[in-house]
Amino acid sequence: MGMKHIQQGLMVFCILIALGMSSCRTSNEAGTVETASETYKSMAPQRVDVRGSIIRSQYNQGQVILEVEGLPSPDSRFNRAFVLVEPITQIVDAEGRTISLSELRQGQNVAILLRGGGQGNFVGLGVARKLWVEEPF
Repeated sequence: MGMKHIQQGLMVFCILIALGMSSCRTSNEAGTVETASETYKSMAPQRVDVRGSIIRSQYNQGQVILEVEGLPSPDSRFNRAFVLVEPITQIVDAEGRTISLSELRQGQNVAILLRGGGQGNFVGLGVARKLWVEEPF
């Protein structure tokens, strides 16, 4: 009987340790998100489809096609992307205010989430779901 109680006690101890370790990991992840948004000085989440600067924009019938190029980063899926920005795309500036499509300029730093994650392997191609204008890095 003594061995059975030891085994049960050991099992409970292991479960408590596993729960304690998983709760610590969750609190660290929340801290990482806060420091990432402070690092980028933007309202954008840490992980986006493309993060970089606008190197070319072309306006056509109420829509804008942006060519965005950034540095290789584990926080963005593509280093370079061609993005269609529609009038219904939500565009947010560094202070969190919504801005219009006409306020996007060449040389601005942006972070973009694409609808459906976009297409492509090295160069992304897609329609912007949400776009954040960031302060210079």
